[in-house]
Amino acid sequence: MEGCHICAEQQGTNAVPGGVIYEDDLVYANHIYDDSAPTYLGYVMAEPKRHAPGFADLSDTEAEAVGLLVKRLSQALEACIGADHIYSFVFGDHVPHLHVHVAGRYPGAPREYWGTRVDEWPDAPHGGEAEVAALCAQLREYMSQFATTALASQP
Repeated sequence: MEGCHICAEQQGTNAVPGGVIYEDDLVYANHIYDDSAPTYLGYVMAEPKRHAPGFADLSDTEAEAVGLLVKRLSQALEACIGADHIYSFVFGDHVPHLHVHVAGRYPGAPREYWGTRVDEWPDAPHGGEAEVAALCAQLREYMSQFATTALASQP
């Protein structure tokens, strides 16, 4: 869709620091990146490939694929960063393309940084483009165990 930055990222028009973590015919995942400050490592997005504003706009097949992608990304974050809890949430107020935030909480995070403030904990790992790219490589390696054509059929 014209003017959608998520669609532009998926189509390769906008650069995605760290690259694509996972992609198949229905879904897409990448790590967030903040070019104005160090980026919280372990905060990814799960998105449908088709431009759809929310879950209600997805087909059943797309909804299943997004849900399973969130599950697999959660497992990848647990394995790759040692997250002791995974948050997944959707706001949908500013960007009319569904994107599920999936963020790992590091062990020792104080309670005031739980939930939507998980990325504000100053003692959590943060980094620049190189660190995001290194983590994305680990996440891609973990996600590679799931065949791109079989994401929706995995138990």
